[in-house]
Amino acid sequence: GRGYPSMRDCFEAGEYTNKEKIIHSLRTGKIDMVSMARAIDVLTGELIPWEKLGMSDGKYMWWNTLAYYVEKYNLRLPEAFEKHILEKTRE
Repeated sequence: GRGYPSMRDCFEAGEYTNKEKIIHSLRTGKIDMVSMARAIDVLTGELIPWEKLGMSDGKYMWWNTLAYYVEKYNLRLPEAFEKHILEKTRE
């Protein structure tokens, strides 16, 4: 919605290189915000079993549910974001 591409357009058919590093980094960012909203899978409508948190690494911000979509659906993130995450994991 809102003029952005669908997540479905960014799903890989299977596992991809560095997926686990990306998931780990997304899960271990700094918590910047806690939402009272329940985390819901926007594709199935099912509840995601944790609270919705706004995460950050000082440059990028994301909802913690982003790791869920990467893990469950093999979602690929924008190239610049993936590159940034992988560079930070080497530090």
